[in-house]
Amino acid sequence: MNKSNSIFRQIKKNRMAYLFIFPLIFVTVVFAYYPAFSGLFNSLFISSGTGERVFVGVSNYAELFNDEIFLNSLLTMVILLIPRLLIGVFMPLLMAELIFNTKNKKLQSFYRIAVLIPMIAPGVVGMLIWQNIFEPATGLYSQLLTAIGILKKGQVVDFLNDPNWVISTVIILGFPWTNGTSILIYISGLNAISNDVVEASRLDNCGTWKRIRKIDLPLLKGQMRYFFIFGLIGLLQDYSIQIILTNGGPGYSTYVPGWYMYRLAFTSGRYGYASAIGTFLFIIIFIFSLISFKIMNYGPFEKTKSI
Repeated sequence: MNKSNSIFRQIKKNRMAYLFIFPLIFVTVVFAYYPAFSGLFNSLFISSGTGERVFVGVSNYAELFNDEIFLNSLLTMVILLIPRLLIGVFMPLLMAELIFNTKNKKLQSFYRIAVLIPMIAPGVVGMLIWQNIFEPATGLYSQLLTAIGILKKGQVVDFLNDPNWVISTVIILGFPWTNGTSILIYISGLNAISNDVVEASRLDNCGTWKRIRKIDLPLLKGQMRYFFIFGLIGLLQDYSIQIILTNGGPGYSTYVPGWYMYRLAFTSGRYGYASAIGTFLFIIIFIFSLISFKIMNYGPFEKTKSI
């Protein structure tokens, strides 16, 4: 039987189901796929976003590798990526373990609610609070560093405008890095562990840390894999800190590719070159995602156990 005829027969047979799903497919194509392919197309032109476009082929891409600002932004992206990714995966796990191992059930329930309360406030509000914390003279961060002896008494450091401090300051942002949703997902995974397994570990005199290492971590691999992969994708294209706090400064110290692309498109009017950066960033994210899939045995690289 002709395969194409079989496909059309299935579509005709289930036409109502396809009719209901069509609006979702249409919206996805218009608002997800079209902008991506439009960016790829625009990257082949010199364009200001309005008026005529001049076709230049891959010249915009060739310019990327001679653009010191772009190359430095890639390095900054990696420097910020590694600690923030590890923090995003392991700090919620630590908090989830602490809550899960709380003996008092009422207190445990209170902690579950408490970790969600900060999520009520908009992210911009949180950023502005941290901006006050990093205030050079009287901010909490400055006073804390003075108290532990890192800063001399009376020393004033503009943390967000000092090239020697800005990267570490951006990494500190959000301490203690406990996202409420991530914690609850980890707790759900811990609750899914069979009580028989936990009881067996106690009978074998398995301590808390050994149980976490030997039982919890292997059984939470799915959640950790999820946070690692989606955290990687999100951080590679994130520039919210640059928009709200640093404006990419001091100088180009906190420029990342996403922020550079934004500045070129909406400040300098170089839409074609900005589209080339966006397309190149897509390729980087795609490659990093495939590598993470391979390392974490996920998606197309997932190995199925033979029975």
